Amino acid sequence: MAELDRLERRLAELAGEVEWPPAPDLRPAVRAGIARARRRHVRLLLVAAVLAAALVAGAAAAASIGLRGATIQRVPRVASPSPGPPGALGTRLDLGDRYGALADAEAAAGFRALVPSSLGQPDEVYYRRSPGVLTLVYHPRPDLPATADPEVGALVMEAADSVDGQSFGKLAGPGTSVRPVTVNGGRGFWISGAEHGFFIYRGGGGQGDQFRLAGDVLIWNQAGLVVRIESGLDEPRALALAGTVRRPPV
Repeated sequence: MAELDRLERRLAELAGEVEWPPAPDLRPAVRAGIARARRRHVRLLLVAAVLAAALVAGAAAAASIGLRGATIQRVPRVASPSPGPPGALGTRLDLGDRYGALADAEAAAGFRALVPSSLGQPDEVYYRRSPGVLTLVYHPRPDLPATADPEVGALVMEAADSVDGQSFGKLAGPGTSVRPVTVNGGRGFWISGAEHGFFIYRGGGGQGDQFRLAGDVLIWNQAGLVVRIESGLDEPRALALAGTVRRPPV
């Protein structure tokens, strides 16, 4: 027992004689580690926010092309089109062949037209065989202001709707609003603000031609057709006009 006591005393004495290295200050390293962890957390939150925004934007883009028979695409900028050909209205707007009666154009199109009863019978009727677009032209009148074309109060353009066969193409820039609407039970969009690009697809080729700028437009699906009304009317009046679109009795 005495030997054990002497050993403990000697160990205690040796402990006092050994030069131990100074204990490091761990506080800066701990604080740095906490800061790095916080930065990683913030970065993860930012990534999550960006992904969420991308998902929302992607959903909006998908909704903007949800019509049958037409595409609406968001673009960073809408280029200025080349001047259109001079001449009569049908030539300037590339509407196809002019018909003297709506029934004759319907026979060529293979479908009966939807007519806005509030405007009555059109002033001019055209049918473009490729890709099959029937157009009712209404001249300006007191309740129908002129569009950018002084001879046009309203263009009512119609084609058979199809997911794999597009008729109308639209390019909307940053200054153009594309708002979903429902018209006569059909899905549609009210396009307003800055002028947007518009073209009619060539049949079968998937390419557009006669690109031009268009003002406010209401476009929707109804009765197996994609219907497009281009006019100088504001949204409430355009929707009211579209609400009268139907097939006249035989």
